Amino acid sequence: MTTMTGTIARTDVPTGLPYDELSQRFESTLGTWHPATAQGFVERRAPWPDVEAEAAKIAGSFGLMIIAAINQGQLTSLSGYPKKCRLYLVGNPVIATRILDIDPLGALYVPFRVAIYAGDGSGARISFDRPGSSLATLGNATIDAIGRQLDDKIDAVVQAICGRESV
Repeated sequence: MTTMTGTIARTDVPTGLPYDELSQRFESTLGTWHPATAQGFVERRAPWPDVEAEAAKIAGSFGLMIIAAINQGQLTSLSGYPKKCRLYLVGNPVIATRILDIDPLGALYVPFRVAIYAGDGSGARISFDRPGSSLATLGNATIDAIGRQLDDKIDAVVQAICGRESV
């Protein structure tokens, strides 16, 4: 067993938006990669250019998409304490393959996590560990450059949703 340590940078953005509006804006700004889409490609052993074309279409101008979404607040609110929080796995399979071709351990960091949750009265928040800082723990300069590109992409998404820089 090996334990690695490193510094992971997290960005927290108070948006001033209501939780439901922030969630809707996030989901409509990013495309969604549906599991059936991936399964269809696998079943027909699609050529990689077909996957790239579909990913480009879904990812749109930001180059990112929602890979999975979990509404954590629904079930946990049954505890008697209402919660509004969602976790998204965000990424792009074309970008992920570039990372995984270099180091399969990158699967731990892509897709990356984005949380949206009700704030403390200043509106909902969007928070994420910066993909570049997570990927930097792999110690590869090429992956570091891809990580910085992912940082720029998620920053652009937040700016589009909130109308300001995230950092």
